Amino acid sequence: MITVEEIVSLVSRELRGTVPAGMTIDENTRLDDLGISSLQIAEIVFTLEDNHNVEFDPARAADARTLGDLIALGNDVVSAKAG
Repeated sequence: MITVEEIVSLVSRELRGTVPAGMTIDENTRLDDLGISSLQIAEIVFTLEDNHNVEFDPARAADARTLGDLIALGNDVVSAKAG
């Protein structure tokens, strides 16, 4: 399963450790509040797909607004593959 810790790690890597001051990153964090680009989101999705050997629905991935949205989407795909 995809965890919030895994997503936070990938976000931190994409932001090169430059998280906005005073911001706590959790499943409720909005992607646009992080200043993360659509390309960076795509890189996170590609990494998750590779790490979990799944394929996300590109439209649903593009609609993700929070880290929790990405986690839910990823876990839906992982669960569907397992079941």
